[in-house]
Amino acid sequence: MSSPRRRLPPDVRREQIVSAASHVFAERPYDDVSTTEIARACGVSRGLLNHYFPTKRELYLAVIERMLDTPRLPMPAFVEGATAEDRIAQSVHEWVRMVSRSRQTWLAASSFLGTSRDEEIERLLSGYVESMSDQICEIAGLHAVRRQPAVRVALHGYSAFATVVARRWLTDGEVTRDQTEALLRGALVSLVRQTIPSVVDPPQ
Repeated sequence: MSSPRRRLPPDVRREQIVSAASHVFAERPYDDVSTTEIARACGVSRGLLNHYFPTKRELYLAVIERMLDTPRLPMPAFVEGATAEDRIAQSVHEWVRMVSRSRQTWLAASSFLGTSRDEEIERLLSGYVESMSDQICEIAGLHAVRRQPAVRVALHGYSAFATVVARRWLTDGEVTRDQTEALLRGALVSLVRQTIPSVVDPPQ
């Protein structure tokens, strides 16, 4: 006789479903996955799954949002005397480490960047890129110019660059982990120290 399903608080159950579904969607295309299969992977009945997520699409969007939430660019603790280069080096090092540890989740999430034509997914991706850009500004001390269009374009471009480099490391092995870290660190330092100062509008 099977044991009764344990009743969990709604927010805990919802997170459990999204977490389990993220593994299913990371391994198989959206159209190949059925709600019955997802419910089985989540350890819940299809009726309970539909209670939290009436449609497969709603669950899929929740999974994408969860995937994009981690790993984020780590914010180094403030250390007196630390330069922008120091903070960038530490942050990039920690980000590469987190991406390595969350390889499948990150690869699944990053596959959407720059490719989706779905309005809701685009909204989630846009929020992710904007958040990353804000974090870079915080790390590199670009507070005064963070809203200038040229700065946003530059940082969005860096996000795309970082995605390509990390994917080539994780999927094809064309670069090593150390090379990946060096490329990301060097490009961001150059962007912050040389490129952005050359294109921003002078303070009024």
